[in-house]
Amino acid sequence: MFRELVELGERLKTKEDFPAAGFYQYGEPIRWIVHVTPNEVYIEESELALPRPFDGRTSAIRAHPLADEAAYALGVSRKKTGEDKKAGAKHEAFRALLAKLCTRIDQTDASLAVAIALVEQVLENGMAEKSPRYPDILSKDWVSFVPDAGPLQGQHLFTHPAVQHFWIEELEERSRPGNRKDALVRECAVCGRTTPLVGKVPKVKLASTVPLHGLNADAFVSHIGGSSVFEDSHLGICFRCGETSARAFNYLTGDDAHHKALFWDKDKRDSLANQHAVYWLRDAVPVSAGEITLDPNALLGGLTELIDETRTAEDQPMAHPTLPQLVQLIDLPWKPKEEGLDLDQVRFYLAILSPNVGRIALRDWYNTSLAELRKNLSRFLAATAMVTPWGDAVRPISISSMIRATGTANPNLTRQLLRTAYLGHSPPLGLITAAVRRLRVPATLQDPKRRWESHALIAGIKLCLFYGKKEVHDMDRMNDTSISKPYLCGRLLAIFETAQQRASGRDLNTTLVDRYYGSMSTAPGLVLGTLSKQANVAHLPKLRKERRGTYQYLMTLLEDVSVRLGRPEDLAPTFSLREQGEFALGFYQQRAELRRPREEESGEESRKGDEE
Repeated sequence: MFRELVELGERLKTKEDFPAAGFYQYGEPIRWIVHVTPNEVYIEESELALPRPFDGRTSAIRAHPLADEAAYALGVSRKKTGEDKKAGAKHEAFRALLAKLCTRIDQTDASLAVAIALVEQVLENGMAEKSPRYPDILSKDWVSFVPDAGPLQGQHLFTHPAVQHFWIEELEERSRPGNRKDALVRECAVCGRTTPLVGKVPKVKLASTVPLHGLNADAFVSHIGGSSVFEDSHLGICFRCGETSARAFNYLTGDDAHHKALFWDKDKRDSLANQHAVYWLRDAVPVSAGEITLDPNALLGGLTELIDETRTAEDQPMAHPTLPQLVQLIDLPWKPKEEGLDLDQVRFYLAILSPNVGRIALRDWYNTSLAELRKNLSRFLAATAMVTPWGDAVRPISISSMIRATGTANPNLTRQLLRTAYLGHSPPLGLITAAVRRLRVPATLQDPKRRWESHALIAGIKLCLFYGKKEVHDMDRMNDTSISKPYLCGRLLAIFETAQQRASGRDLNTTLVDRYYGSMSTAPGLVLGTLSKQANVAHLPKLRKERRGTYQYLMTLLEDVSVRLGRPEDLAPTFSLREQGEFALGFYQQRAELRRPREEESGEESRKGDEE
């Protein structure tokens, strides 16, 4: 993974929004600009979003050069509540770093030396404190220094090339193992160069600021004896590779097109249950897809929706067009536009990571070709494509929608589904178990506001039962591939429910589904006779007497399914988990078919009845 991150960082160097070495694009802006001249100081309020020096500090006192929080840059101790008791020590560290910078500046760069001397004079004499805006500054506000005279007039001093070069040298010193003054020279495990190795790399931001790579126990250290040796051990990588990989990682996690939180508990930020997906493409060359030219990076937008769909204010998935568009896109003939390349050379990378008390745990690492990814995605989307509860369209379902519909927070199940979607692994059996259990809750099937749940649950069941097989997203195709008795029993229950609703005027507090779904899906022989009697004695005769148009249609359906099912006494005493999934599939698809408006009924009448 480190090698791929370093390669990504090298490619990103040409992008304007990729920070320079040792810099980071912070979420908070530069709030105050201190304009300095030999005689006065002017403090300007701003909202400047510039990349700034970054070493991943948390509680430790470590200064950044010429741009830092106000506690460091100006010694401000005011917080929104209380005082920053470390402001004095922070300001001393900032002044010490500034003095160190002066000793490193090339003597030929007189203009920078003069500007830094001016900043030191301002700090020494407390000139900033005389500014009218000084009382408004808080300790956590970012501050930058800009000279208002001389050759560097108007330039943020921390952006000067000489300051950036100094900052890289400073970071490299800070990264040495333990308290060593001399670097340990060995072969870097990433780039292969014989070069000084680091004891830590700049921290990255995931749920919090943590190391991307670290040794936090003696058990992880080889060829060194004694206790607490991990504090003095090296990581096996050089500073350049460590710093570049950290910047590339921060670039990915700062972009919603490359990063998605699979599970996040804000009250337990360092829990291993929290999981994040970070993904990108290597060699994202243009690809011809039919008559269009596709930037493979556009594919990442579809992958984001596959992981987690856009949601409404009610926290329900929207009918978002991205997944159907992704289905159409991967079905087109793809061919790289550049000569000498093929889809196997364009790689897709995905890392699933968890924060864990000051470090990051790598849970999964995917490295596959775009050709293989496309094939696996096509199989996954086809397997999750399911007719909507209204029977009016067929749509694939996102991974997060399936997980959320089960009513469980199972990050391991999410990871297993990602392996199915991207690597072609078999679907997790835990999904069908959770889906079958959830469908026994009456509100899941009956509450109109939760119809998205039944759609997602059935799509998950179909994925587990028919992954890689012939598409069976609607009832007609299902009947062509399977006439299993559990599936037919599910269809029967949907027919009985419709007969009851139509015969009673559809104004029911409790339906057959509320009372019998659980028993019918597990041991149908116990209740099938009762349901058949109610339909044939009470509900269907009432439809026939009142000359309602649905009577003949329902009778035809009932006879067809009954003939396929055979004698009720031949049914198994109980259905297995897989058979319960087939039952749910039959019930859902038959119900969707019955909800779809037919020629003998207006669409308005049909939908009105089904909303009850």
